[in-house]
Amino acid sequence: MKYQLVEFLPMKVKEVERLLLEDLKAIKVSPEDERLKYHLNDPFCPDKNIIYGVYIIYKQSLIQLLEGKIQSIENDRFKEMKKKDATISLEDIEYILDIATVIVLASERGNLLTNYFYSGTGEKLDSILNLCIGYSEELENKKYRHSLQRFKNDIKMVERMGLLHRILDGS
Repeated sequence: MKYQLVEFLPMKVKEVERLLLEDLKAIKVSPEDERLKYHLNDPFCPDKNIIYGVYIIYKQSLIQLLEGKIQSIENDRFKEMKKKDATISLEDIEYILDIATVIVLASERGNLLTNYFYSGTGEKLDSILNLCIGYSEELENKKYRHSLQRFKNDIKMVERMGLLHRILDGS
């Protein structure tokens, strides 16, 4: 591994938001939006008092990247699909909620990302957001060995996706 684990500092929620908006072309939606009530009432969703923002990823190229159907943002197929992706307005989100990924970012420590929730496409998004939460020395404890291995696997997955530099540059 060419990265030191300590390089993965907890990211500010604003930096994770930038990653979602700029790299994953998410749209930001108000947590008060009635169309998201079903998602925000999920028992795993962070408490509304600590929610920083709610985002929706809906573009097909990015959904396929997060599903693993496309391996990297550098892939020619990804680049071709990206050119054909449609853009919708905030008013039209109810039409894409069934196929979209809804993401909730939350913070219990001021401006640092401490919690997240998503509904929809998951494993690769989970890896991205797990790296954004950052490395903790607690992972070195033997009882967290599984979590440490998962963190290392997340690094490899996000690197293959072509997004690792954005996480390291953002923290």
